[in-house]
Amino acid sequence: MPGRYKGFAASLVVLMVLVRPIPSHAGPYEDGDAAFRRNDYDTAMKYWQPLANGQDARAQAGIAAMYLGGLGVPPDYKMALIWSERAAHQGNAKAQYLLGSMYRDGKGVQKDLARAMDLFRLAAQQNLHWAQYTLGLMYLLGEGVPSDRLEAYHWFALASAVRSDDDAQEHTTAAFMLEEVSAKLTPDQLLQARQRVGEWKPAQSLRDK
Repeated sequence: MPGRYKGFAASLVVLMVLVRPIPSHAGPYEDGDAAFRRNDYDTAMKYWQPLANGQDARAQAGIAAMYLGGLGVPPDYKMALIWSERAAHQGNAKAQYLLGSMYRDGKGVQKDLARAMDLFRLAAQQNLHWAQYTLGLMYLLGEGVPSDRLEAYHWFALASAVRSDDDAQEHTTAAFMLEEVSAKLTPDQLLQARQRVGEWKPAQSLRDK
C-alpha cells in the first residue's frame, strides 16, 4: 500500500488548495481570484501584487502558488518561498500548506519532513481540507512520523467532512482513503477514532485573511 499511495501524494497538485468558491463581495483580491480560476494569471498577478506588497496574506499565498507552479511566471522556488513564508507567518492556512509542501518535497528548501508536518498541522487545525488529507496520508505511510492508522483515520475523517466550500475532488479523495483505513481498524479502534473526530474543534480560521 505505501508504494501505491506515495506516488499519488507526490503528484497531488498543491495549487488545488486555492480553488474555493468566490466570495460574494467584490474587491481587488476577488478580482484576482476570479482571474486565477479562469487561468488568466497575468491579470491575477496585476490585482494581487499590490495587495501582497501591502501585507495581504491571501494575495501573498496566491502569488506563492503561481511561482511554485510556474503559472504565468517562470517557476521560481525562491520567490515561492518568500511569499509563502510571509503569508504563513500571518497565519494564512493556504500559505502554511504550500510552505509545508515545499519542505515535504525539498523544493526551494532542504527537505524537512518534521517542518512540513508542523506546517500541515497548522493549516489542518484551521480546517483546510488538503492539509488534513495530507496529514492523514503521511501518518498512513509513515512519512516523517511513525505509521499510525488512528491518526490517519482522524485526519482523513476531518478532510472528508462535507462543508459549504467543498470541491468534489478533495471530498471524494479523502472519503476513499478513510474507507481504506477504516477497514484496517478494529471495532474498538473505530469507536475511539470516531469519538475523537466528534470532539474536534478547529482553530479560529485565518485562511481567508
